[in-house]
Amino acid sequence: MSKVKSAIITAIVVIAIVVAAVFGVASFNVSATQRYNSIAASIPLGSDYTGYVFTTIYPEGVITQSEFNALSDEDKASYVAEGDLYFSEEESGNKTLEEIKEAVSADAAIISQRLSERGLTDYYVSVRDGISIVAGVPSGYTYAAYKGDSSTDRSNALTLSANTLGYLLADGELTLRTSDASITLGDDDTSATVDMTQNADEYTDADILGDGSATYPFIGPTEDFTQYFSSVTSYTFGGTHVLSFSLTEEGREKMREISSTAAYSDSQAIYMCIGDTQVLSITSSSTIDSDTMQFSMSDASVAGDTATVLNSVVSGGTLSADYRSIDTVLSSTAAGGENAALLAFIGCVVVLAALCVAAIIKYKKLGGVLSLSFIILALVMLYALYILSVQVTLEVLITCLGVLVLFAATNLFVLNEVRAQCKTGKTMQAAIKAAYKRTLMGIIDIHVIILVAAILLASVAVGAAAACGLILVVGTIASYVLYWFTRFMWHTCSAPQRNKFAFGGFKREVYGDDE
Repeated sequence: MSKVKSAIITAIVVIAIVVAAVFGVASFNVSATQRYNSIAASIPLGSDYTGYVFTTIYPEGVITQSEFNALSDEDKASYVAEGDLYFSEEESGNKTLEEIKEAVSADAAIISQRLSERGLTDYYVSVRDGISIVAGVPSGYTYAAYKGDSSTDRSNALTLSANTLGYLLADGELTLRTSDASITLGDDDTSATVDMTQNADEYTDADILGDGSATYPFIGPTEDFTQYFSSVTSYTFGGTHVLSFSLTEEGREKMREISSTAAYSDSQAIYMCIGDTQVLSITSSSTIDSDTMQFSMSDASVAGDTATVLNSVVSGGTLSADYRSIDTVLSSTAAGGENAALLAFIGCVVVLAALCVAAIIKYKKLGGVLSLSFIILALVMLYALYILSVQVTLEVLITCLGVLVLFAATNLFVLNEVRAQCKTGKTMQAAIKAAYKRTLMGIIDIHVIILVAAILLASVAVGAAAACGLILVVGTIASYVLYWFTRFMWHTCSAPQRNKFAFGGFKREVYGDDE
């Protein structure tokens, strides 16, 4: 390869790396009112780096100190103190304190199970004073949102996290509801009118739709609707987020009846609710007659939240206590400290710089080529985290660093073999060919084993473990591709060099006949 071609290819590679690095890690003000937040600053972070969004739910009859202080002396008489909270048997529906404690303890376990099945990177559920439940999920803030550089990202993340808590803490039975008080079936003289108010239940007067109107169940309040579903799942395909229901044989018949009735209503709507929380709105303009029902959702997070809570209720995971509506959702600071995210980023940069410096010291100009590959791999991981919306936790960062170590180890394996071949007296070109040939199967074996393990981890695990598996899949593939890219750049950059051995910091044994 000529010097000109070598220089052009190297320049293109370097320019591409610089551009990707600038957009990847540099945030700056575009104007007085606009700011560009880098890829690194736009990746959702785990609770270690941005904290939790959390709330407390109280059973009916349980109030806080401030609420107690606002009561009249007459009303205070019915309450007894329990830790920092107050309990009234009269306001709880004549449930005793011990009954409330037992219900809260059981419900905390159900909520914990819901959060676990939701696949969050981490979460916490705790019982406060025996009669209330505190639950927290990762805020999902990006670094820009956490630092206040992106109010939109912060608002969106807070909304999604609050929605997750609202769905997964929902209490009550599963019902399908309508806002129509009566529905006329048919449009001729034989038509019949169905009085939906006959199915009124304890949630009929609740403002489920948020517009003040009452809603009525399609079936009587004594009928268990969960028996009609076998499972509820969610998935994303081609950018479409889908909520999928599997119906039992009886459920198919019941949905055919309900959807046909809803199709005659003025609203043509079926509201799926858990207690007084609406989790899904279905438009029914015709009869639904299938073993499965699938609905498109606006967001993967909403689809996952809905599927998790519905599956929990269908499987018998209904909360046993009646809880007051969630009034306040709060956010905490980063579990690892205010500057945890910045320090983690600096730590990753230091590791990357150390690998580059070590490569240059040991392998001279060839080390510079290796450094380019290290930086490219780091940028691939960075952009993968952003594109795949992987929430960055300590475990995910360790996985990313592990990929860098994997790449460094495989290259060290090859270069040691090149060094060994050089010492046998072979030319540099012959030594490189022999080394790559001798180490190829070992390199492939290592990457295949790790790739298979990563795919299994991403497929089977949940939460942070699944995120680690996903990013390990991307990193392993990138490592193998860059293994050959390094070989190509080695050839490109060393082509104009007269002394190929000096380029890589190698030495060739010189025998008497060669002098």
